[in-house]
Amino acid sequence: KHAISELSRHRAELQRRIARDVVLKYTPVLHFNFDRNIEEGDKVLLGISGGIDSTVLLFVLLEIQKEIGLELGLAHINHMLRGKESERDERFVKNLARRLALSVHMQKVDVKKIASERGLSIQHAGRELRYRAFSEIMSKYDYNKIAIAHNLDDQIETFLLRALKGTGLRGLAAIPIKRGAIIRPFLYTYRADIAEYAELHSIPFVEDSSNDKIVYERNFLRKKIFPIMENLNPAFKEKLFSLLKDLTYIDHLFKEKSRLFLKKHQKSKKGDISLDVKSLNKIDDETKFRVISDVVASLEPKFIPLREHFRQIQKIICAEKPNLVSTLPYGIKIKKVYDRLIFTKTPLVAPIKETFSLSMSKNRLSPFKLNLKFSRLAKKPESFPKDKNTAFFDYEKLGNLTIRTFMNGDRFTPLGMKNMTKLKDFFISLKIPKEERKTIPLLLSDGNIVWIVGHRIDERFKITEKTKKILKATTTPFRSIRR
Repeated sequence: KHAISELSRHRAELQRRIARDVVLKYTPVLHFNFDRNIEEGDKVLLGISGGIDSTVLLFVLLEIQKEIGLELGLAHINHMLRGKESERDERFVKNLARRLALSVHMQKVDVKKIASERGLSIQHAGRELRYRAFSEIMSKYDYNKIAIAHNLDDQIETFLLRALKGTGLRGLAAIPIKRGAIIRPFLYTYRADIAEYAELHSIPFVEDSSNDKIVYERNFLRKKIFPIMENLNPAFKEKLFSLLKDLTYIDHLFKEKSRLFLKKHQKSKKGDISLDVKSLNKIDDETKFRVISDVVASLEPKFIPLREHFRQIQKIICAEKPNLVSTLPYGIKIKKVYDRLIFTKTPLVAPIKETFSLSMSKNRLSPFKLNLKFSRLAKKPESFPKDKNTAFFDYEKLGNLTIRTFMNGDRFTPLGMKNMTKLKDFFISLKIPKEERKTIPLLLSDGNIVWIVGHRIDERFKITEKTKKILKATTTPFRSIRR
């Protein structure tokens, strides 16, 4: 079995080398990343626009297909942004697929309309809808990889744009050659080399007129900024790429530090994620930024925190106040609750302001999602259950019973104590978040606090040796109704 396994491994390695040699033979000007990207038996879907990058990638993949078992299909997404030109691109891809006898999957998406409905930029909406369409096609037709024709110039453009927006080290790291099912074989290939290859091999493609419009950020970089930088240093792209590789290596180091920190300190509860504030303050700022970014990404992958967001959160972490809340895009909320920093997408709890009159039997308290039941006991129980949902009182000490929530100035005498204390101080001692305090029901008798439901009764209403009549109070959550 071991020998067979070794033979299989050597055979696979030989096939990879043969395929690499074939690529070099047919693509003398391209730096094509083949290793660990495409393997025998893969079913690859190529995202093709009809432009030069994706069309050249198609012809390179066809050369590889001649040497190893590889199934290839095309996906073209018409964004409906350029009218007749978009229709022309679609026809070009369809005719190209027919000529090469390849499967082609077409989709039309009204990007402009959807971007307007969702409040997104055209570029953001286009990318999101394009990758969603690719994912749907892959799932439906059993492709295991999607090839995208991003090149080295795209890398450098992305690097500069992210640097200008302040995404930090994490955002500046290189686009990965492989992420999940996505592969980018041209990621270390310059756009100029792709153009040279297309000319040498007479590869047809269509031009996108929007590439000439400098209103788009990337086009502005290509046409206005890059020529200036090339005048300063003709090798500026190589220099930036070298820096990009260094930053990516450093990024991996911080990524590992973040992973280890989260493994030790992260806690999850009901979809929320929390971190220990003291531990967070002990790590360096870059690792802290990465930890926060990773937590936020787990809640909302679409959102990439910027440095300004980090500074906003850092103020909460370092503040002396124990209860603070900050809001980020996509409905993300960061709450500091004493020694924990909580990340959540759950809406903040609305305070309950009404006062509710009670009957001496059953009460349905909808705002609190509780049922409150009273029952009179003829004699003192042999033992009192240690149940936070049940309380016993001296019935003859009670007057008109009502329920409400915390109000400024509330005081009571906690069971076992002689002096009154502020309810606010009691909540602080239990580290109850500020926003939750006005959701905790308070049982009152003639305006005096009798029971902080689920926490503590008042000393003045407890059962003593002189007690003759006892009132038992029990709360239960609403039961779901079975249909």
